[in-house]
Amino acid sequence: MPAYTKQAMAESSQSEIKNIERALPTTFIERLKKQLHHHEYKVALESFDNPKPVTIRSNTLRSSESKVLQEVSNAGMTTIPIPWCPGCHLLTNGTIRKLQELPSWDNGGLYIQAASSMLAAHALQVEPGMRVLDMCAAPGSKTSQIAALMENRGMLVANDRSRKRLYRLREILQKQGATSAEVLCGPGERLGQTHADCFDRVLVDAPCSGEGRFRMDRPIRLSRWSVQEVRTLAKLQEQLLVAAMRCVCAGGLVVYSTCTFSPEENEIVLDKVLSRKSINAQVVPIPTHLRPPTATNLITNWGEVEVKHDVSNAIRIIPDNTTTGFFIACLKRLS
Repeated sequence: MPAYTKQAMAESSQSEIKNIERALPTTFIERLKKQLHHHEYKVALESFDNPKPVTIRSNTLRSSESKVLQEVSNAGMTTIPIPWCPGCHLLTNGTIRKLQELPSWDNGGLYIQAASSMLAAHALQVEPGMRVLDMCAAPGSKTSQIAALMENRGMLVANDRSRKRLYRLREILQKQGATSAEVLCGPGERLGQTHADCFDRVLVDAPCSGEGRFRMDRPIRLSRWSVQEVRTLAKLQEQLLVAAMRCVCAGGLVVYSTCTFSPEENEIVLDKVLSRKSINAQVVPIPTHLRPPTATNLITNWGEVEVKHDVSNAIRIIPDNTTTGFFIACLKRLS
């Protein structure tokens, strides 16, 4: 490629980055530059303006992976598997609308879900017969995935505090054939009192500021972002994770996940929970085959805050053409 062409492409790319920066809150940009390396920062910004990756999974409670993929192929669409996310396939040619026209969509055999979202459920390492809690379950993507991984055997409790979102949760669970799931409605942070030592696994896919899923075509969401929102959510996330550590039995696992970059909502939440005298736990490795290539270094110093506990086994996922930004940590309760 001629040098002048490369230079023109580089200048065009830099211009696009500048345009994205101008459309985002100034404080958010300043924070993101401190959180990510230069290349990661550029990739993250570009992801906000690029088409959202479409990834699918087969729902084994309704169909088989081979049958679903064959149906997709017969409709003229193509997919490739995501190596680090079992059962996840990236749509490389096709549209969501065309997927939703397939019989497997109507019968619940096919489900559209972000790869990083699927990864959180895999990190939980559930098995049939276990007792599992999804603490912030609505709308039900991960809950239905967990039910399939459990083969509808065992106890699965899906909780959410929003009655409005509960209707959608029940609808998805029914369509997906998740007959093992019991639905609760209430603040997840209270479950530590009512369901202490009840579960082998707990998923806390916490409400967050959603920075990893920012989209330039959704300016309302961008305009609502603020540092105060981040701090408010971090307090709730800490309460939820504390409750989860009380809900899980000794030796059990808790997966904590968010779709945001903010250290206040990720590493610092982990550190605060691990600092509690009433909690004896550690962040354990996520299986190697579940580690995306875009997983990056953690942030252990942020402003005046230093993370004192070892959280190095958690992973931060930089968005790319396969998934959105995400954070996942797996904690084991020791006693």
